[in-house]
Amino acid sequence: MRLMMVTSLTYLRWEASHRLRDIIARSKTCIACLRTSCASLAYSSFLFVSLIMAKRKNKPANPTDSCESESTEFLLASIRDPHNPKHCGMCLHGALMVKAERSSNHPSKKQRSPDPQEATLYTALIKFVLQERTDKQVDRLLERFSVCTCQISDRTIQTYHDKGRKQSAWTLTRAHIEESTSGDEKPKFTVERCAFIADLFYVLLAVLKESGVVSVAKGSSQSWPTHTADLLPFGPDNFMQSMMRWYRFIPDTAIFDLTGHALRVCNTLLIPSLATFKMSHVVVETTRRLVDTTMVDILSTNEAVRNHAGERFKYVASNFIFFLTLVLNSKFDIRAELVRGCETKAMQLCSILLYLFSDPNMPPCGIDRSVFLMLAVHGQDLFRFFHMHRFPRPDMPVHPEVVKYDLIRFPPPPPPEHRQSTTLQQIRRTHEEMRCSAYKCTNSLQSSGNEFQRCARCLVVSYCGRECQSRAWKDEKYPHKRVCPSLRSLIDRGGGHSLFFKEGATAMVLKNWRNAGVVDDDLNIYDEWDKLIYESRGYPLPDGTEWTPGYDDYNELIAQLSTKGRGPKAKYLNRLARWPSEERKQRESLMQLPFWEPPEIERALVPISIK
Repeated sequence: MRLMMVTSLTYLRWEASHRLRDIIARSKTCIACLRTSCASLAYSSFLFVSLIMAKRKNKPANPTDSCESESTEFLLASIRDPHNPKHCGMCLHGALMVKAERSSNHPSKKQRSPDPQEATLYTALIKFVLQERTDKQVDRLLERFSVCTCQISDRTIQTYHDKGRKQSAWTLTRAHIEESTSGDEKPKFTVERCAFIADLFYVLLAVLKESGVVSVAKGSSQSWPTHTADLLPFGPDNFMQSMMRWYRFIPDTAIFDLTGHALRVCNTLLIPSLATFKMSHVVVETTRRLVDTTMVDILSTNEAVRNHAGERFKYVASNFIFFLTLVLNSKFDIRAELVRGCETKAMQLCSILLYLFSDPNMPPCGIDRSVFLMLAVHGQDLFRFFHMHRFPRPDMPVHPEVVKYDLIRFPPPPPPEHRQSTTLQQIRRTHEEMRCSAYKCTNSLQSSGNEFQRCARCLVVSYCGRECQSRAWKDEKYPHKRVCPSLRSLIDRGGGHSLFFKEGATAMVLKNWRNAGVVDDDLNIYDEWDKLIYESRGYPLPDGTEWTPGYDDYNELIAQLSTKGRGPKAKYLNRLARWPSEERKQRESLMQLPFWEPPEIERALVPISIK
């Protein structure tokens, strides 16, 4: 019985390990692609800092060059009452531009000491954005922005107005806000109402994208945010509700970008709220609306309309890619929960966007091909991770790039005869992830801060505090006082910590294990403990029993985009391919049949043809 359990566990753990290695490799590729393509991606190319750095260094000094401190004090004083600012949106926008422009001329954050005044301003700005408001209060605030009662005779205020007016029109054009609405709502999307908030999100985004995960979680960051509490001053639910409310009033997809970076920094603190309020669903449906608009506009006879459609497509699609990349690079249980319910539509959008990117009617988007191919990676990942190959799900044609990637990655090679390479990867995963290893504890580095520490003996397992560490040490089933020496032995026999966790050293560690006489029985304690802990936390993984339908018109869209002269012929992924765990379950069910025989015997009975 124990051997059967360990064998089953081997298959499950090998499959998880295979997925993990794929995710790690893909994550590094995706991040590198996003960085190298920053000139074309919306989340970097349109960042406000990139815009203001274009200012000529040899331009003669103007009155705003020495007033960064003044603009900071001006903003702090004006938004002290979050429901009724003292100045109009145009004036506040200009003051924000002056502040951001001067900040961009500072050395990098790593080279300068923290600025208390700057931290105070960013804290005030994020609190202003996240202030609890009803829809009526948000509308009233935007209306206040559109009414100017400022003292224009004041030279500083006049400067802010001029600065804001110069920037505002471009802000709405950049974000394509007016195009996202129609009918009676359209008149509400004016520069006076929307521009300040839209660029405020960009300023916060530019700051947040530089933040380190560990330093912020431990409260030791040298720049804002210094702690996760700075980003979530009123709690994670408030953050998500505020982001979604602002998006309804100012539909700028940069809000998705900001949410994605907040997820990167706050991680498990924000994940339950992200799942509860279904932010992924909003991102998916926003991208679908983009598809519908783009498919009409790129066929226009008006060149200006086509070019504008290309710019809008680049902006929104890039934010979709970035958000999806962050979500799919999360731990398996987390990514399952964040995408659950919209996984089929997200998978379908990956193929649709692949077709649109390469459509001959689409003006050049300026997005690097490596980023373009990330859609193929994500489409294949969603299809296999959520078991969309399982019947009775319908056949879904996809872009051939998705099929090409699937042929490389799936089905994975058969699991090794021994479990050593699998266990090695799982130990490394335990070492890398920042989650408490006590049974049924859902805490993490982000929720624990400085209390989060590793076991001083094995230096692999982490805990959110002394209470969980003490409880785990005496656990009834798999106490850490048994797991710890087993882990230490495996690491020592593998070559020590420096080699064991070194990237690219897998073959050497496995060789050391073989030379040291490590056998499968030596892995049992860790394997069984790891399975117990992994299943006790987080959310359920997809098992093929759940199915959320996609778009009703998906096949029609693919047929339209893959017609001769527009795009390559669509293909189908291999629905007969299976994960090893699926093959094992199928084999076990077949073994219950009275006349079933192993494939080896069946092959032996096949008559040999003689030429």
